[in-house]
Amino acid sequence: MKNKIIILLSVVATLFMACNEWEQMVALPLSEKPSSGRVVLIEEFTGAKCPNCPAGTKALEAIADKYPDNVVVVGVHSNFLANPAVTGDPKLSYPEAQDVENYLGAWLGKPEAAFNRKKFTNQSNIRIGKPDTWIVYVEEELKLIPAANLLISRKYSDATRELTIELKTIAKQNIDKAIHLHVMITESNIFTTQESSTGNIPNYNQKHVLRKVITPIPGDKIADNLVSGQEVIKEYKYTLPTDAVLWKSENCSVVAFLSFDESNKTILQAAEIKVK
Repeated sequence: MKNKIIILLSVVATLFMACNEWEQMVALPLSEKPSSGRVVLIEEFTGAKCPNCPAGTKALEAIADKYPDNVVVVGVHSNFLANPAVTGDPKLSYPEAQDVENYLGAWLGKPEAAFNRKKFTNQSNIRIGKPDTWIVYVEEELKLIPAANLLISRKYSDATRELTIELKTIAKQNIDKAIHLHVMITESNIFTTQESSTGNIPNYNQKHVLRKVITPIPGDKIADNLVSGQEVIKEYKYTLPTDAVLWKSENCSVVAFLSFDESNKTILQAAEIKVK
């Protein structure tokens, strides 16, 4: 019996050490503000009826607080677990959010997040669970110098609610693949009831909610290839809908990003600007 206890204690100690080693491997903080100029797009797959999703949102808020100039977050309320938690709350699921989910492919559940739509070598899907590991993927991407810069500006009229978006792509190196441009509208400060692991959370601030995809889901192809220093300028117009609860212009932002094509969805660079 004594020998069995010793063996059991040995196994527990080994597991504990392995857990500590795993935590050390996950903690790969950058020593200072990223110098690469990279802006990472994080697509958070979430929903008001997802009890584990507040933990994912909390992890992303910590990442955004750490790298405020280097991450852009989009909350994708695709159909699964995205109905209102209580009757009367606004419905945040949206057909184009489901289209984004379908475009990115296989998934296991929520919360999950995609980081620059990249399929990492240790992952079977683009979407990744385990929110406590998400910072690893962000910091891995932040170390990479972007192949192109993306500059964003906008004009907005309160009178007409028309939004004009100008995007300038500037190649930083020769790119021998087709480049696609994506434009979205997100909205924050949407207060709903949110399910959580400890019960419903009233007046929960749903942030960065995907409200509109202006370009096609695979993006607009802006070039078959680019030469270092080459610029491409595109303009988009969109009129914000009028709604009693949603589409508050002061809470909306424009999100834009560059990617390759459908066969390689990896995002090169992202940008974000408030509507007003």
